[in-house]
Amino acid sequence: MLQILLAVFWLLVIPFGCGVFLTKKMPREQQSLGNIFLNGYLVMIALFQCVYLCFVLLKSNDFNLLSIVFGITVVIFALCSTWLGRDIVVPCVKCLKNKDALLLKTVFAVIVAAQLVMRLMQQIYDGDDAFYIATATASYASGTMNRIQPYTGFVIDGLDMRHALAGAPIWMAFLSKVTMIHPAIMGHSVLSLIMIVLHYLVILGSGSVLFKEKKQEKYLFASLVGFFNIYGYVSIYTAQTFFLTRTWQGKSIFANLFLPVLLLLLLRIGEIKQKEKVSNLYYIWAAIILFGAVSMTTMGVLIAPVLFMFGIAFLAIYHRNPKMFFKALFACVPVGLVGLLYFIL
Repeated sequence: MLQILLAVFWLLVIPFGCGVFLTKKMPREQQSLGNIFLNGYLVMIALFQCVYLCFVLLKSNDFNLLSIVFGITVVIFALCSTWLGRDIVVPCVKCLKNKDALLLKTVFAVIVAAQLVMRLMQQIYDGDDAFYIATATASYASGTMNRIQPYTGFVIDGLDMRHALAGAPIWMAFLSKVTMIHPAIMGHSVLSLIMIVLHYLVILGSGSVLFKEKKQEKYLFASLVGFFNIYGYVSIYTAQTFFLTRTWQGKSIFANLFLPVLLLLLLRIGEIKQKEKVSNLYYIWAAIILFGAVSMTTMGVLIAPVLFMFGIAFLAIYHRNPKMFFKALFACVPVGLVGLLYFIL
């Protein structure tokens, strides 16, 4: 019972609180419970990466201290965010009573629920568990970070620069510590379910942009995406394979959450009319997404900002506004600094 209560607090309440204020600043049609949770997890991951990198730069391997510092930081942030954005909470809850397109919603819910059940029942194990789960378990059990080689269990000196700046396994270890759930269970049975739900929240958001005139069709679009995800195991390297068999791994979260939400951001900027000003909120949101993507995999240092800047370049031409490109460059500064750390360290 204690584990359930802690899981509800750290995996639902805290992310919800973190996402309230950011969601409040979005246009009215984008203010929903789903977006609050999505934005909350993006903010939470980016905030963890910021704290984690501070420990790396200070050459501290104290995982227990990191857990205390980040735990206090994220709780304070969630409280402040909830207070500042409290006006939208009740309207977002009332939106759940909307029964439009009930049949399409039901079909979509069944498809997602089937994936959640099968993900929980099958418990597929992947070779990369030897890194992600082992690294999280080593930190969880020893109270240290980046000190134990996950493949051998030997104590190492210095940093493994291929992985050290990507804090995804340490974030998983933190969630395990504060919820008292073992990292293997956290990854396979808890975090994987959350990431599936977040993925489909992004898909619904994309559908709301692509089918703006017929909003009910976004559920049909999301259902088709869900259907293709189920039957996308045509090789071990497809996005669908990563999504449903390696859901909790950083590279999978990067490919199936951060890249889609980055494309969603570009879609939302693209739907703005030519003569209208693009809000600076979108660039702040981009900075959060890009910085959070770095925590999932080292590939995020290059792939995410390049994709974002290519999209912004086309949108800047469409809007005939070169300032968009330079503002986007500022959004890439945090992820650029992480890239520099790979050369410096």
